[in-house]
Amino acid sequence: MFNGLISPALLAAANAFVWQEHTREIITAALLSMVPTFEGRYAVAVAVRMGMPAVFSYLLALICSSLPVPFILWLLRPVLDWFYTLPIKPVRKFAEWLEKHAEKKRASMNEKNGKGLRGKLSAETAELFALYVFVALPLPGTGVWTGSAIAALFKMPRGKATAAILLGNVTACLIMVLMAVGSKAII
Repeated sequence: MFNGLISPALLAAANAFVWQEHTREIITAALLSMVPTFEGRYAVAVAVRMGMPAVFSYLLALICSSLPVPFILWLLRPVLDWFYTLPIKPVRKFAEWLEKHAEKKRASMNEKNGKGLRGKLSAETAELFALYVFVALPLPGTGVWTGSAIAALFKMPRGKATAAILLGNVTACLIMVLMAVGSKAII
């Protein structure tokens, strides 16, 4: 079906990939997908370079990099609250700094509410769109982990934030798999 769209070299590599013999590569790609800052966006490129089929690499990286989202969204706030109860002053100061910094950023975003898209959308919709774009851009420092932390610190609705983060992850992994397949076809 896709034979005309996929180069013969990639098709041969996909057919040559024997799953039972490449378990180590699959596990490596899956674990790399869950590492903060590396995530699925870079793991998908590594998986394609290791010889995995592009679609499998994409799905593996997407699923594994999405696993931390609910844990971060549900546990970051309780962990910060727990930090305040600890007798260790630097930990309490860190939690306080993190919350103040997040509140200052959110206030700054809401202050500019009348400009651009923000003037036409509700504040919540604009924040969710910004979260999607933040996660979707495959740049260092952006991604699922950071996006989930931002959503938790901004106290965004968990369901809507999860949808924005997952859609952003779908986009970022797709961009990277297309770039990896394109670069592999060129090389």
